[in-house]
Amino acid sequence: MHPIELDAILKLAKTQLRSGKVAEAAVMYQRVLVENPRCGEAVHFLGLAAMAGGKLDEALELVQKSIELEDGKPEFHNNLATVLGQMGRTTESLGAAQRAIDLKDDFPEVWSNKGVALEKLGRTDEAIDAYRRAVDLRSDYGEALANLGNALSRVGQHDEAITRLRRAAELRPRDSGARKSLGNALRRAGRPMEAVTAYRMATEINPRDPDAYNNLGAALQESGKVAEAEQVLQTCLSINPNHLDAHWNRGLALLSLGRWQEGWVEYEWRRHLREDLGQKRGFPQPAWQGSPLTGMHVLVLCEQGLGDTIQFIRYVPMLVARGAKVTVECQSKLRPLLKCLENEHVKVIARGEPLPTFDMHARLMTLPCIFGSTPEDLPNSVPYLSVDEKRIAEFKEQFASEPGFKVGLVWQGNTAHKGDRFRSIPLELFVPLTKIEGVRLVSLQKGYGSEQIEKNKEQMELLEWSDPTDTTAEALLDTAAVMKNLDLVVAVDTSVAHLAGALGVPTWVAMPLASDWRWLSEREDTPWYPTMRLFRQKKLGGWTDVIERMTTAMRKQIATTCPDAASNAA
Repeated sequence: MHPIELDAILKLAKTQLRSGKVAEAAVMYQRVLVENPRCGEAVHFLGLAAMAGGKLDEALELVQKSIELEDGKPEFHNNLATVLGQMGRTTESLGAAQRAIDLKDDFPEVWSNKGVALEKLGRTDEAIDAYRRAVDLRSDYGEALANLGNALSRVGQHDEAITRLRRAAELRPRDSGARKSLGNALRRAGRPMEAVTAYRMATEINPRDPDAYNNLGAALQESGKVAEAEQVLQTCLSINPNHLDAHWNRGLALLSLGRWQEGWVEYEWRRHLREDLGQKRGFPQPAWQGSPLTGMHVLVLCEQGLGDTIQFIRYVPMLVARGAKVTVECQSKLRPLLKCLENEHVKVIARGEPLPTFDMHARLMTLPCIFGSTPEDLPNSVPYLSVDEKRIAEFKEQFASEPGFKVGLVWQGNTAHKGDRFRSIPLELFVPLTKIEGVRLVSLQKGYGSEQIEKNKEQMELLEWSDPTDTTAEALLDTAAVMKNLDLVVAVDTSVAHLAGALGVPTWVAMPLASDWRWLSEREDTPWYPTMRLFRQKKLGGWTDVIERMTTAMRKQIATTCPDAASNAA
């Protein structure tokens, strides 16, 4: 075959491949190789055809052979990096990308490939630098812009991430993935309402994308539009009935709406998700599903956070009432607190301790489903936890010299919690409470957020009864004992609020616009804790209004129930 004819076939094959006609292109490359078995370009693009067809082993062999034939082409090494990356051979992919860069430094595609490999290896800062280089070389490179934006979002550089992802979405207007990435970044930045818009566009571009509907549902929940979220999540499940996150999110929405019979069933999907949600541990003993318990020994596994355990531990006596002997396996920090539940029927052990012989097991947060709890019918007698009277008395002596209406304050949750940016409140916003005559604020903050005390000493006085950095189990018991000596606890939505509620202490909780499912929607009370009152945001981030309402309510309460508090203040 004449060389001119071979060149024409190669060009046509490239055109076919770019058009997605993989089979047709492969036939043409095979034809070239019959005439010229050492044509590196033909071998290489045949490898790309194999990669496009999902035949990665064949693609790798052909691309490597093309490099042996023509080692000096940076495009070949870049495509080798792509194949290796798809095969999960990340370190080798990074090496191939670097070889391509050594051959051609101003090659935007290979800088993007290098960034992908670096990010998979956990070298995020270097990956961001590589993506930036790709974008600098080609400002309209949508894929690199998306990679850069996603990486920036994951490390918390939200403003630039959103800017980059908006540009990527503009360059790829029919790419639903670009809109989803933008929505994800907006959610991470605490801007769920804008995320809703991005996800809606993703569903319009691809109405059969279940992930887009799931993400839209989650963003609607974060925006306080729970009923609409539940409908969107139903749409997601109609497309993919086994979408794990959608079942989980819909369960949260149903529970928040008070539709607990449906909600508990969906909530069980947590067992298929992260380890910390479902405690995915297997046992030869069966899971209890409501069968008779007389004479049975049940192992109860505590799940998720400390607050979840404190809230749901109330169900253990119900197992005993059905004739069971119970061993509770809880978080080590909670064991001293939960020891108050121990008797001849109940034993409490810390996670990691040897397990006893048992007949059945039950996950703590599955018990409401089995017992059929509804907002109108759940075990809510308080207190259901207690503290040693001697420990309480020790703090009573300490507080005896403190006059006025004593209010415990918690303003910060665990910063690792994905929703912490919505629920925690800067300490300085609580200054109005210090202006109420007769009020004495007592810090219950431990660990996270305690560093704010020193910064605010000049504008607000807080009584500190212990080392705020002490977060041990004994410190938790002391916190409980202190609460029993207070007139009121004011808290954000953390485990301390649950502790106060479980102890039967009067408690006010500041709620974000999109509160957690357990607090239902709109209500100012909660069926879980009779002594608790909820103060909800009326708009996203609107804590000032919440504090103002708390201040007004506190003035009124002191005036009606403790008229001597102000006059007794020193």
